Amino acid sequence: MALASMQKVMVVAHRSQATALLGVLQDAGIVQILDAERAMVTKEWPELIVERKRHRSVAETMDRISKAINFLKPYSEKDATSLFAPFISVNEAIYDAVVSQQDTMSCLGEIEQVGDNLEKLASEAENKNALLAKLNPWKLLSVPLEQLGSFSTSTTFVGLLGDQHFDSACEKLTELGAALEEVDSSGQMRACIILCLNEVAPDVQKLLRSVEFEAAAFEGLSGTISENIVRTQDRLEEIQAEQAMLEKQASDLAQNKLNLQILFDHLQNLHGRLVARSTVPATDHAIFLEGWVKKKHFRRLEKLVRPFDACDVAAIEPAQGEDPPIEIDNGPMSAPFETITRLYGMPTTSDVDPTVFMAPFFALFFGICMTDAAYGLILLGLLGWLMRKIKGDRKFVVMLIFCSITTVIAGALTGGWFADSAQSLLPQSDGSIGTTLNAWRVKIMLFDPMEKPLIFIGISLALGYVQVLFGLAIAFFNLLSQKRYAEAVFEKLTWLILLNSILLYALAKVNVVPAELASVMGVLALVQMVIIFWFTERNSGLGGRLGGGAFAVFSTVFYVGDMLSYVRLMALGMVTAGLGMAVNILTKLLMDIPTVGFVLGMLMFVGGHAVNIALALLSAFVHSLRLQFVEFFPKFFTGGGHIFKPLRNHYRYVSIVKNKK
Repeated sequence: MALASMQKVMVVAHRSQATALLGVLQDAGIVQILDAERAMVTKEWPELIVERKRHRSVAETMDRISKAINFLKPYSEKDATSLFAPFISVNEAIYDAVVSQQDTMSCLGEIEQVGDNLEKLASEAENKNALLAKLNPWKLLSVPLEQLGSFSTSTTFVGLLGDQHFDSACEKLTELGAALEEVDSSGQMRACIILCLNEVAPDVQKLLRSVEFEAAAFEGLSGTISENIVRTQDRLEEIQAEQAMLEKQASDLAQNKLNLQILFDHLQNLHGRLVARSTVPATDHAIFLEGWVKKKHFRRLEKLVRPFDACDVAAIEPAQGEDPPIEIDNGPMSAPFETITRLYGMPTTSDVDPTVFMAPFFALFFGICMTDAAYGLILLGLLGWLMRKIKGDRKFVVMLIFCSITTVIAGALTGGWFADSAQSLLPQSDGSIGTTLNAWRVKIMLFDPMEKPLIFIGISLALGYVQVLFGLAIAFFNLLSQKRYAEAVFEKLTWLILLNSILLYALAKVNVVPAELASVMGVLALVQMVIIFWFTERNSGLGGRLGGGAFAVFSTVFYVGDMLSYVRLMALGMVTAGLGMAVNILTKLLMDIPTVGFVLGMLMFVGGHAVNIALALLSAFVHSLRLQFVEFFPKFFTGGGHIFKPLRNHYRYVSIVKNKK
């Protein structure tokens, strides 16, 4: 339930053992290594060198493998992965065998060759099909193409003319003394040959431009159109045969896809090690791995380094003002809620980890927003199924399981079981199941929000009041632990006293608590306002002190606004119940229809409540999240810490299954 204690370390390694040591550290995944720009040793010894190699060969090979994997996907069986198990399980021995052999790299060349050839054939086929489309309108032309063109006394124009311009163009061409021959038509275009004397060719060309004449070019072609069509079709058949042969070859090569995926992940981690090595400070004979490790892992780090006789590790003190990276450690009950904390931002070294304080509030608020026990039970069933399916981090699902439990409790206490289905859909005669279930529902129900909404509002406001003051209390004790006593007293404790004084004053005025407390609490509140007014900007000049103090006192309104935000808990809970009741009403109406009524009613019941669950789930998560981020965290939590990023293995495709020893 706190920030993980960090230890700064220095690992010095001889160059001959640096690569092997980095591999061991990467497998362990416990050390964050600082590059030369952040390492203090570089500032102390500026003469240290930094290689800064880009390792293009590894990156380029990774790019080649990635393209090969994508190329093989259509020709291979679908990976044995799913949304819940995104990695392919690979035995450690198989993984080691693949990365130690050269067969996969030689296979990569074959795959690239097949891919390049298929790409060239596809491009050629596209060009041939385009040529066919171009030639088809002229298939009735029997004149060899080499005979078309300009002659000593005449000029020929060959192209397509739209139907809308054809008649007018014929008339104008006749006036110019030109002849037009229609060869064929294709859609709304007509293939035409126009012949004119050279002296009127410019006028004809100008006319053709005005009627959107599309000139046809047959460069590089000889013989008749029909002969060219036949040759093109023959070549397309040859291309299809070659493509089929290459695709068969690709299917045979696709059995190497898993090996390529293994090799990609291996090279990805190798690249990470090489980058780490090339960015750390070094001499001609040694490298300096300055970094951070969790204190509880320091002994393990020593054990990892010990087998390397030319390497050593030592704990060192951080430089003045140097902040360690942040990692949060929580117990099994609050760890699932770290997802929420990480969404907001990691704590700084002066913060407390908010996860353990936020977790019960988030789960409780989620349940209140859902407010239906049956919905909670359905979510528990779905999440239990997901827990069996998911391979990997299950924290988010576990968090939702806790939230589903509070949903069941909140729903039972407010009488929500598919809204009011027990009394609206089931018969209520004496001894009927509807009467029995409704009696059981009422027995465990604390109150009905639809009949007593003010109680629901009161609970929501009370929870808001408790959480806001709890946030101030956390900030107060955190400042005390840092010996920042003035801030703790004048900026946190005074607000705790003021807000409680105002509450007790109001309760005394309405005789909820003894009326005698009103005068005492009123005076106490005024004293706190004076302290807040005068000491909030205690380090500023007189003008800043007065202005800042006045604004600080006015901030009481903001605290009231924060607490009113929690009314959304009641609103969302009642909306969920209201929509559920509407579904039940429609279900009842449909069930009254003869013959098909029961089927239609059940479809409405299942579909309507499924939609309501989805909407309530989204609303409950978003608004519970908002209350933490906007109302609770700002009272004591700054955020913005640098997350702990140890050198570790990262995998895109596979998950290694360790051999049993």
